[in-house]
Amino acid sequence: MTNTLIYSVVTNNYDSIKPVKKYEGFDFWLFTDQENLKVDGWETKLLSKGENPIKQQRLLKINSVDNTSGYDVTIYMDGNMELIQDPQLFLDKYYKGGFLTCQHPKRSSLEEEGKEILRKKKDLAENIERTLNYAKEMGYKDDGGLFETMVVIRDKSPEVKKLEEKWSEILTTYSHRDQLSLPIASFISGVKINTLPRPELFKYIKRNRGHNISLKFRKKESGGFWNWLGLGK
Repeated sequence: MTNTLIYSVVTNNYDSIKPVKKYEGFDFWLFTDQENLKVDGWETKLLSKGENPIKQQRLLKINSVDNTSGYDVTIYMDGNMELIQDPQLFLDKYYKGGFLTCQHPKRSSLEEEGKEILRKKKDLAENIERTLNYAKEMGYKDDGGLFETMVVIRDKSPEVKKLEEKWSEILTTYSHRDQLSLPIASFISGVKINTLPRPELFKYIKRNRGHNISLKFRKKESGGFWNWLGLGK
């Protein structure tokens, strides 16, 4: 068995996966609930259809240690990302162990991310509000930066496992937006997140298109919260 796994998770026909070439030392797994989805270069791992396909996808994305046994290092890619160079070149240049993802190029706080989620109707206001309130209750100062998790590189260290468990716990309980919960999980677990700039990532793994489905969540009233965000009612 090779030591490095590249995997993606597509549920509810949300993305169209691009074929991949074979690279020595790498396997490719595609977790999906679509029985007939076969993509060149990817080994399909069929999932049972979950009651909440969004959180089902996110939890598989988050929990690499539990779901990818036999591999020392994993590279998770969103379904709309495409590998364009030998991944070993990327690992040799940027990966030094632990947890690595992109620094967010546009936003740097949970408050900013919450506003953007609501603007794009990617989750309900009540879920964002509960998540941000939880962060405050845990002592999070909202100054830990923000991450863009379209690609995540991890090893199987105890620190990564600890971070994944906390990240999974927060996402299960609060908003399904994993970029909102990752800084909180890092703060609570005490596990550092290593980052690289998006332009460097895109030299090796690029975003090739939007998603097949545009999920919209209806805006619900939460007057004081909306005013606090500066979005009104």
